[in-house]
Amino acid sequence: MDFDELRASIVGLDAMTYLNTGWVGPSSERVLSRMRETAQEESRLGPASPEGLALARRIAEEATDAAARFLGADAQDVVLTHGTTEGVNIVLHGLAWESGDELLTSGLEHPALEEPAALLADRHGVQVRRVRLSPKASADEALDAVASAITPRTKLVALSHIMFTCGLRLPAAPIARAAHKAGAMVLFDGAQSGGHVPLDMAGIDADFYTVSGQKWLLGPSSTGALYVRRDRHELLAPLLQVPGVGFATGLAALSLASGSAQLQAGFAEAVRVYEELGPERAEARIYELAARLRDGLAQIGGVAVTGPNDPDAVCGLTAITLDGWKPGDLADALWERHQVVARTVGHPAGVRFSTAAFNDERDVDRALEAVAKLTG
Repeated sequence: MDFDELRASIVGLDAMTYLNTGWVGPSSERVLSRMRETAQEESRLGPASPEGLALARRIAEEATDAAARFLGADAQDVVLTHGTTEGVNIVLHGLAWESGDELLTSGLEHPALEEPAALLADRHGVQVRRVRLSPKASADEALDAVASAITPRTKLVALSHIMFTCGLRLPAAPIARAAHKAGAMVLFDGAQSGGHVPLDMAGIDADFYTVSGQKWLLGPSSTGALYVRRDRHELLAPLLQVPGVGFATGLAALSLASGSAQLQAGFAEAVRVYEELGPERAEARIYELAARLRDGLAQIGGVAVTGPNDPDAVCGLTAITLDGWKPGDLADALWERHQVVARTVGHPAGVRFSTAAFNDERDVDRALEAVAKLTG
């Protein structure tokens, strides 16, 4: 599959300029068809008949295998989830914490990480420390800031691989090495990286890595996966006792994704589409469009890009401010006047554009034209 074929398979793109994949990406007709076909087959067989249950098991195995390929991991180290929020909570609340243990994170994180971290502080006396990362940091500056903030009491370093507000892309593998050298474990929230940059768990050497299906992968909502390094399986206690899991231990006890075969089938199909595009080709396309967007924004007076400039730290997320506009009003005007879909973000406040593999130069140019018309 090439990028033009992908774009043609997504309905609705002719009616708008969709630059909000970092929130939810639109699914291709192949993904939607696979979900419909699975629902029909499940109904035909009888969802709880022996044949229907066997179908659900086969699809769960297929989705787990797809998630493992997506993550660059072994299927034995992967568990299906309903998204990164669930994966983060499985890790943060599954580890055994003692009062005085440190959790090192940053001040640029999504509430999906911030809020469970705060709960650990309240319940267990965990010291939650936040490294000061500049949204404009270079990759080396980000690494130095994180590495220098790790102490002997740091139990876990928990960071987004890509920051959702400003698009700062962290050097994941060097951060993991720094954490391990200091005796700490590392969790990466990959909500913005899965389907955005190629993933390889052996190369990154994270202890835990969680991804979602509904963003850059262009899969269905309420899908995702969690990678747990082999020697960390027994460190995580299950959050819930899911019927059918009983008192299983290790990775098998962690899965909360006991539900929809349709969603899991859609997730597996989205991985296949991504593999046909080629992760490296998709990344290059995303970065090419983001560079075109940033170059164009630099020519518009009153626009400031809030994220990094370092080529090793940028990605397909580009957030801006525009003189004279509040972020919410700017996002509303982009949609209401120009049918450009973007979103507001905070810390730092701005409007964020996501350039995905299905986007093209016309999308970028329409967004630039819309921003230019809103100046002054």
